[in-house]
Amino acid sequence: MSEYFKSKSSLPMDWPMLGTILIICVVGLANLYSSTFDLSISKYFTQQIFWMLIGFLFLTVFVLLDYHLFYRFSYPIYIATVLSLILVLIIGKSSQGSQRWIHIAGITIQPSEIAKIGVVIFLARYFHTHREQKRLSISSLASPLFFTLIPFLLILKQPDLGTALIVLFTSITMFWFAGIQRKIILISIIAVLCTAPITWKYGLKPYQKDRVVSFLNPEKYAYGKGYQIIQSKIAIGSGQFSGKGYLEGSQSKLQFLPKQHTDFVFSNYAEEFGFLGSILLFFLYIVLFLMGLNIASSAKEVFGMMLAFGLTASLACQTIINLGMETGLLPVVGMTLPLFSYGGTSLLSSMIALGIILSISLRRPAYSS
Repeated sequence: MSEYFKSKSSLPMDWPMLGTILIICVVGLANLYSSTFDLSISKYFTQQIFWMLIGFLFLTVFVLLDYHLFYRFSYPIYIATVLSLILVLIIGKSSQGSQRWIHIAGITIQPSEIAKIGVVIFLARYFHTHREQKRLSISSLASPLFFTLIPFLLILKQPDLGTALIVLFTSITMFWFAGIQRKIILISIIAVLCTAPITWKYGLKPYQKDRVVSFLNPEKYAYGKGYQIIQSKIAIGSGQFSGKGYLEGSQSKLQFLPKQHTDFVFSNYAEEFGFLGSILLFFLYIVLFLMGLNIASSAKEVFGMMLAFGLTASLACQTIINLGMETGLLPVVGMTLPLFSYGGTSLLSSMIALGIILSISLRRPAYSS
């Protein structure tokens, strides 16, 4: 086991990427303080500092840990992921109609956050094993698709549509990146379009349908289903070009903006720092994801390449869904902004993913397996 803590490369730490992570975390922490400092939820700021310190500890451990260990234990990791998702449906804690959390030793854990990493590790090993195939056929994709749908459906059952979509979209991008045949993509698109009415009628719960309806016409449900979207857009729009100033956001201070410390944390930021501050934050995320993709493209082996790509794609999907949700471009699904929103499990899973990506960067050229 100790050999996996030894670097196989003399390459230095990727300080630019680590610095970008730190900047996003610090800005997010400052924004969290602003959105909660005079409210009953002000305790979240100090709790987030604790989780951030733990998060950087996790990141350090996973940077030092040779990522090839995950290749060796990919199947046990996947099995543990599925078992934890089953367990949460049996003994999980319910909140606001969802059963997503497990209490262990006084700590609340959200297994679906860990599942995002577990599925990527499993698929990365699969594509490494089948690396000799230049174009993946339907038969070769049947197995990974089946093992992707298991955690997807278990997460959907909780229900947690946002995280389930991240698992699904991340898997699809990995299939595409691995070299899926174009006819399969076309068939998949047709299948999705054909099954959309069935999914709407039987697959979505009433509150999920309400979110889609309110997304299409939020003004009609301004005091009900569309309240979150309306208030979020008001907060973002009122920031104008340069924002109202730090600690001056009225939407969160007057508690018009719901979940300003979790799902709608960007709305508070945009109100206080405006269009200019929003563009700078977008730039930081884009730089972070481009660094992740660069690490994936420079890996000399398929496992490292697919692992870095999948984890980067997962974080990017989560960011796009959250920002699209807050700006009214996507329906509200309940999704945190990586490294920025309050939440221990969400922050730790992001740090673990980034730690693995940095581990891949540190160990180039690749390890021969």
